[in-house]
Amino acid sequence: MRFFPLLLAAGLLASCKTAPKPADPTAATDPKGAPTSAAAGGLVSPADVATVNSYFKTHKTNGMLPAAPVPAITAANSRFVVDLDGQRTYFYTDGKLLAAAAIASGRKYYRTETGDFTVGQKDLNHRSSSYGNFVSKSGGTIMGDVKNGFDPTPVGARFEGALMKYFLRFHYNGGPTAMGFHRGILPGYPASHGCVRLPDKMASWFFSKVPSGTPILVRGTKNGVPYGASQGRPKRSPKVHSSLKNKPKAQAKPTDPGPEATGTPAPAPGSAPTEAPAPSEAPAEATAPAEAPAPAEAPAPAEAPAPAEAEVPSPSAQ
Repeated sequence: MRFFPLLLAAGLLASCKTAPKPADPTAATDPKGAPTSAAAGGLVSPADVATVNSYFKTHKTNGMLPAAPVPAITAANSRFVVDLDGQRTYFYTDGKLLAAAAIASGRKYYRTETGDFTVGQKDLNHRSSSYGNFVSKSGGTIMGDVKNGFDPTPVGARFEGALMKYFLRFHYNGGPTAMGFHRGILPGYPASHGCVRLPDKMASWFFSKVPSGTPILVRGTKNGVPYGASQGRPKRSPKVHSSLKNKPKAQAKPTDPGPEATGTPAPAPGSAPTEAPAPSEAPAEATAPAEAPAPAEAPAPAEAPAPAEAEVPSPSAQ
């Protein structure tokens, strides 16, 4: 009996511990069993986040296409939700998750801007007018990741904008922006100049199925900035190709016309300049014969006086 008080005290202490909460059967979990949270500022439910993560893991893919039959997709009943912080985009029709894809959004100083946009221009083989490569006449890359109009074009090269296939431009308040969806490389982190890169099959599907005017809601605090906000982008020096660094500098024009202008041959290197001999005097006729003065006109000979008529003797003198 002496141990009874001790057993009673142990039982009372055990009853004071907080009982574990029963598991919520509706709570979403990721493939590892950890609970997930809402994404994109609450626009994507934890259940949808878990569904996409599980699909990607199970199928070893980075895109989720809908199973047939696909419901009608219109600008009025559909929308994109882009989660920049989670590097995902979700596509909804009639309020239900229809498709999803991994993305690569804008990197530091080129962050994809957040806000409410719509699908505007659709261009199958769009090329960037700002970023791309300098290529040779045969199409080989001479310099990559250059900015058109800022980095000088190498000798014999031309600018070729980066291909942005299946391009869907973001419009803001009816006007075009520099951002858009397009096919691109997905390294697993933000890597673009501001556009939202998609896997090839997802970019193709969205391009063919989603109409212009469809809303695009872009959210993110870590990997996004509000639309129109300054990003404090540091200035960089232009990239200069070696063909331009080794280019000889233009020589300044000499003030003295020099022998090229006069036609006089230049002296041989190392030889002392010789003084041009003074021209020898030559008779005027030899150098530039002066026009001989016209001989003075001889004075006209005086008219000889008419010989005096012989005086004829008068008859009285005979």
